Amino acid sequence: MKILKLNSLLLLLIMMTVIFSSIVNSQQLNKQIPTNTKVMNLKELQQAFNKKWEKYNVRNGYYYENGKLKKAPGWNIFKRFEWYWEARVNPQTGEFPQTNAAAEYEKVKDKLKKVTAYNENWTNLGVNSSAGGYAGIGRINCIEFHPTDANTFWVGSPSGGIWRTTDGGSTWTILNNNETVLGVSDIAITSDYATSNTLYIATGDRDEGSMSTLSGGQAADNVSVGVYKSTNGGSTWTATGLTFAKSAGARIMKLLINPNDNNILLASVKSNDSNVKGIWKTTDGGATWTKKGVNPVGDMEFKPGDPNTVWGVSYGFTDGYFFYSTNGGDSWTFKSIITGGYRCEMAVTAAAPNTIYVVASKSDGKFNGVYKSTDGGTNWVRKDDQTKYLFGYNVDGSDDAGQGTYDITIAADPTNANIVFVGGVNTWKSTDGGVTWTCKTYWSTSGGGSVQTVHADKHAHEFQPGTNVLFEGNDGGIYKTTDGGNTWTDLTNGMVISQLYRLGVSQTEATTTITGLQDNGSKLFRSSTWRDVTGGDGMECIVDYTTAQYMYATYVQGQIYRSTDYGASFPTIITGNIPGGQPTGAWVTPYSLDPATSSTLIAGFDKVWKTADRGDNWTSISPVLSSTEKLRSLAIAPSDPNTIYVADKTHLWKTTNGGTQWYDHTSVLPFNGASITYIAVKKNDPNTVWITYGGYSDGNKVFQSTDGGTTWTNISAGLPNLPVMCIIQYKRATDRDVLFVGTDLGVYVKDGMANWAQYNTGMPNVVVSELDIYYAPPAPSTNGTNASADKLRAATFGRGLWETDIDAVLPVELTTFNAHVIQNEKVILNWETATEVNNFGFEIERQSVKGHLNKNELPKDAWVKVGFVDGHGNSSSSKKYSFVDSYLGNGTRFVYRLKQIDIDGGFAYSNIVEVEVMPNEFSLKQNFPNPFNPSTRISFTLPQRANVKLFVTDILGREVVRLINNETKEAGNYEVNFDASELASGIYYYTLSAGDFVQTKKMLLQK
Repeated sequence: MKILKLNSLLLLLIMMTVIFSSIVNSQQLNKQIPTNTKVMNLKELQQAFNKKWEKYNVRNGYYYENGKLKKAPGWNIFKRFEWYWEARVNPQTGEFPQTNAAAEYEKVKDKLKKVTAYNENWTNLGVNSSAGGYAGIGRINCIEFHPTDANTFWVGSPSGGIWRTTDGGSTWTILNNNETVLGVSDIAITSDYATSNTLYIATGDRDEGSMSTLSGGQAADNVSVGVYKSTNGGSTWTATGLTFAKSAGARIMKLLINPNDNNILLASVKSNDSNVKGIWKTTDGGATWTKKGVNPVGDMEFKPGDPNTVWGVSYGFTDGYFFYSTNGGDSWTFKSIITGGYRCEMAVTAAAPNTIYVVASKSDGKFNGVYKSTDGGTNWVRKDDQTKYLFGYNVDGSDDAGQGTYDITIAADPTNANIVFVGGVNTWKSTDGGVTWTCKTYWSTSGGGSVQTVHADKHAHEFQPGTNVLFEGNDGGIYKTTDGGNTWTDLTNGMVISQLYRLGVSQTEATTTITGLQDNGSKLFRSSTWRDVTGGDGMECIVDYTTAQYMYATYVQGQIYRSTDYGASFPTIITGNIPGGQPTGAWVTPYSLDPATSSTLIAGFDKVWKTADRGDNWTSISPVLSSTEKLRSLAIAPSDPNTIYVADKTHLWKTTNGGTQWYDHTSVLPFNGASITYIAVKKNDPNTVWITYGGYSDGNKVFQSTDGGTTWTNISAGLPNLPVMCIIQYKRATDRDVLFVGTDLGVYVKDGMANWAQYNTGMPNVVVSELDIYYAPPAPSTNGTNASADKLRAATFGRGLWETDIDAVLPVELTTFNAHVIQNEKVILNWETATEVNNFGFEIERQSVKGHLNKNELPKDAWVKVGFVDGHGNSSSSKKYSFVDSYLGNGTRFVYRLKQIDIDGGFAYSNIVEVEVMPNEFSLKQNFPNPFNPSTRISFTLPQRANVKLFVTDILGREVVRLINNETKEAGNYEVNFDASELASGIYYYTLSAGDFVQTKKMLLQK
């Protein structure tokens, strides 16, 4: 996948302006090659990108030149990068964060709350199959082979982990699902693996992909955390001595293991930290590492048959450099070999140990050339005949285009030194040592001729050792050829490495979900089978909630496709029917179905558009709202479709009359230090709305408004400092608000007034880009468990689609909870449940408050337990409960909540209810408990302001304690605790004197 890679020209702008002084070819690499680095923020990058393309009028990655439609190289790449980062940078300045999700999670992972009532168990649904060719599942960064078993090999993906097959690619197993960083850049297998089961991985994403790093210190989730080692075949992993702080923004470009000594490894590390970047070496199996060169190389190989000789080539400088060591990597020399070679990759072959091939790209990603040395790097010659551009899109090599700073590979046949393969967008082959070239795979079905269509963008070409069997890793997966590249077999099925932008869940078919994938189209999951339905980049997807006959998928910037045959075909781009033609939206353009009328859709571009006939006709229902940006988020109130909220990154608008009038709520937004990522509206209240924020401002993640966006309450407590990408309400819960959010590392839940808690059991540490819920129809219970459970589904950016039952969130479903005052001196609480699962019972908690609370506001003082009512365990029928609170605490205004407790000890809170108790007479209540040991509560009421005395006497009338001594108290209810620890057992009397009112009651201390 071409994920988050930069346009090649922009890579030059971003990373550095390189100034080279005169360099002697044999100069020792004790000095760093001099550079001058200018770091650009996101806004500067966007300005540079827009300036480059403004004269071409690019739409969705294509433009016309002399009447011919052409692909804009790198355009989609930058747009993917822009989409990812705009939710994570400072929206005001464009500055990249100096932290990342992995680093923030490490700070708090041992402190995060996990409520035992939430017995979620996430399971993976795929994407795990594809037809191959133009379609695919996800990017492969690297391939490594078993030393003796041809059917066992490993692959690494940028955000989906390391996978192993033992049957030649028929089935796959994930090996690092529980690591904080899932990305794998390279793999090293020991020569004695058959007995030692030892292997190493370079963590992170080498090719600056979805969660990688830019220059200057800003780092994303898939930066490297170092080299990790397993001695049990990948079942568990431990860090070696080469580890990095996430802030170092490290990328391991190459990891080599000495073929003669499994304890010796070399790692080339790019980083913004000068103490980290360079070439590192271990001689003790990774326990300790020593830096051997200050400059990293982009690619590195041992000389075949001579591991004391190591060769490398540069990445990121104005010219291409060849690096060499003759002492196993302990010291290095370099020489300039390629003018304008910005990124270089190299290949060696056992068939000719002194032969080295290098393919190079220019700084703008275009093809520079293929170079060859036959004397171990002393002399170099450009070999290609310069008639074809090997990085272009066309099968005949006629277009001088490419994205070689991102997808670039080269491999030489170990049995024939004249056979060489080069990968860019397509795969090319030479049989004469690099002079002439033939295209062997093509990225698209159009124009390919006899060349097989294989997914675009090559990241790895590796020959199986000692054979001419070639494997290819590209943005769609892993392929294999056994006939020199004439035919290719896709081996990816079974892996789950897809990066999903969005998903849409059917409400009429339990297994039907449609998903949008980065660079691998939209895919439909139906009856446990995956099928490709659209190509390119897949974005927001929707299934009509009344019938799965109608589905919607999206290409970039708001091209919405419609299916009317249950997803069998998507022939119509309905947004092309918008007056004036297809508008340009955000990379992921928001749209939604009207919750009352499923044939009505609302879509957000720079303005809001509406169709009442599933896209055949559209009308604008707003002026231009976002003049400089495009709308990113949109939500329609389920209980009032005329109420619609929309937002770009930093602005929020609302209409309450279907678009006739819009209100700008930007000035009252609760936070402006990050971008708005999502909006959700409460099921039965159009004025209760939630918004989420990306970025790394700790404590500013989720906000709630109960007055339609006029005022906001921060409800982020419990969430770690991770970007929050989405939010959804669980609408089955009617007694309290149950919310789920997707973050850069998993899912969190907020149940009523409780703080956010982890909801990640069974899910890897991966970005969750969107959540949706399938609501199962009512079904009879079996042994207390719903036969058909509601399903929470998560689109993840690297590990496909996940699902969990959410019955466990609601072991008890409250349908009512209310409070009433009895005779101005007691409160009766009534509540009713619809169903119960493992319900031990309810604790009743009370708190005295001053003044009215805002809706759903959590009181700040401590709660007092005032009673307990047994539950019914398991029940599928309605149950009614009540409790009378006769011993009120101090005050006249009280709030109550229920703490529902499971049989296994898990618990959840209800919403709060509020009552006001105004006594109409003086009264002194019987103490409680009575008899008591050693303390009891004494309650009394005052209908008016009074001077109060409360004292205790023994049986002889002698005062033993004064509890209240001539204090003026306002009208209200009061409660005093009497501790008789130091008194002897016996009968005592307590007397209340309040103005003219005097009353005495008896109590029994029984020790």
